[in-house]
Amino acid sequence: MNIKTLQAKRSAIAKEIDGIHSMRKGTLNPFHQKVTHKNGEVVLKGSYYVLTRKEEGGKTITQSIPAKDMPRIQQEVDNYKEFRRLTEEYVRVCESISLLSEGDDTKKN
Repeated sequence: MNIKTLQAKRSAIAKEIDGIHSMRKGTLNPFHQKVTHKNGEVVLKGSYYVLTRKEEGGKTITQSIPAKDMPRIQQEVDNYKEFRRLTEEYVRVCESISLLSEGDDTKKN
């Protein structure tokens, strides 16, 4: 690829990143609570959801998410994963531009 093509790709990635308006780190999982009735019958109560994420220092944070909020939270988690993918791609493109620019500088000397 040439530098102009890479620069256009870098701009397109930046535009995609700018289009992400909300995100959350973590993993969203369903959670059911076992409840034992007085008669000994065990039933599952829920569905609840928990958002789990690692903080700096390795501390795990778990947050209960109401079922009604699950679709929105899942979209925010997916947005974060997309953000991470796009930023990694952005770095690769910028590195390629740098390498091609170095080649141009070498030719000029």
